[in-house]
Amino acid sequence: MDYAQEYLANLSEILEKIKENEGLYRKTAAEMLARIKGGGMIFPFGTGHSHMLSLEMFYRAGGMVRVNPILSEEFMLHKSATGSSAFERAEGNAEPLLEKYQVGKNDVVIVFSNSGINPLTIEMALGAKERGALSIALTNLNHSRPLQSRHHSGLKLYEISDIVLDNFGTLGDACVQVKSGLKIGPTSTISGAAILHTITAMMVQLAEQDGYDLEMYTSGNVPNGHERNLALIEKYKSVIKIL
Repeated sequence: MDYAQEYLANLSEILEKIKENEGLYRKTAAEMLARIKGGGMIFPFGTGHSHMLSLEMFYRAGGMVRVNPILSEEFMLHKSATGSSAFERAEGNAEPLLEKYQVGKNDVVIVFSNSGINPLTIEMALGAKERGALSIALTNLNHSRPLQSRHHSGLKLYEISDIVLDNFGTLGDACVQVKSGLKIGPTSTISGAAILHTITAMMVQLAEQDGYDLEMYTSGNVPNGHERNLALIEKYKSVIKIL
């Protein structure tokens, strides 16, 4: 099998595993919806490439409105790739972010981390739990389990979160070995997005069954879409500052 076909085959296997995990996703959807109905907000968080999943949930056509991603240039790649790695490996950086975003007991904090071993992601989950928020980890168990935590507690993300969602990746994320011995073809972004949108679809269905209006964005590039979104932005811009 050539490299591209092997990569696509691996992705297909992961998507099949996601389909088989329906029960956990429905449980997650129900718990997240309960928090939103109680006035809570969803706070997605990830460092490095994982922050793309936070953006995938935010201001998205077909996505939920009550999503306030925890974003800071210090742990994103566009300012300094090596600097972002150093920031996520240092202890003590989660608390100021949780305080800035005013995460509370009715909220949901989703932490995206393929390895789940760096202090920033671990402390983000710990801090969320201390505030009574629901902590959800979307991580790679095949990657995380064999590794040693970089946090002084020795704990990993999957060991401390209320709900653990596996992205079914391989150790190192990339899944196709090439002649040099290196691997290419990371899967975590695609599988992570698929899991998130699956859970969102379940939340919408549960909300419909309950007669609850789960506020959703539509595309701003369809008739009346821009105007509809503007009304939602006006409602939430004082809370979700980056709107």
